[in-house]
Amino acid sequence: MTGIMTRWLVLHEYAVEERDRTADGDVTDEAVQRWVDAAWTAYLEHCPVLGRRRERAGLVLRHRTGRLPCGAELGRPTEVVVTASATEIQPSSFAISVRLRPVGGERELPVDVTCRLRLEDEATGEAQELGTGVRDELIALEHSATRFN
Repeated sequence: MTGIMTRWLVLHEYAVEERDRTADGDVTDEAVQRWVDAAWTAYLEHCPVLGRRRERAGLVLRHRTGRLPCGAELGRPTEVVVTASATEIQPSSFAISVRLRPVGGERELPVDVTCRLRLEDEATGEAQELGTGVRDELIALEHSATRFN
C-alpha cells in the first residue's frame, strides 16, 4: 500500500543533541515545543501580506498551539524532521499544521500538532477578518509547497 505524501512549505531537520534528550534518552518535551515554535514562526516569515495587514490595522497576531505530543512519543531518534503548512483558512483565523517525524530510532511514525492563529484587536481581544489578500497569500503559499514529510 502506498502512503499519501503531503507537501509542506517549511522543512527543518534537527540532529537530536544531548540537550534534547531526557536522562532515559527520549526526546524532551522542551525540544518538541522549541521545534514546533520554530516551524510555525518560520511559516509566518513567508507571509508579508499578513504582516502588513497586522501592522496597518494595529492588530496583534495571537497563536494557540494544540496538544503537544510528549517527547517520549518520538522515542530516541538521531534526527527529527519538522515541517509546517497552513491546512485550514477561516475568515478570521487559520491553522498551521506541524509534523514531527523521528528518524534513526525505534519509531518512525510522525506526530502532528495544530497551531491556530488569528489577528486580534489588542484592546478588545476581538478577532478580525484576515481579508482576501491574506487568504490568497496563504493559498498561494500552499500551492508553492515542495517539501515532503
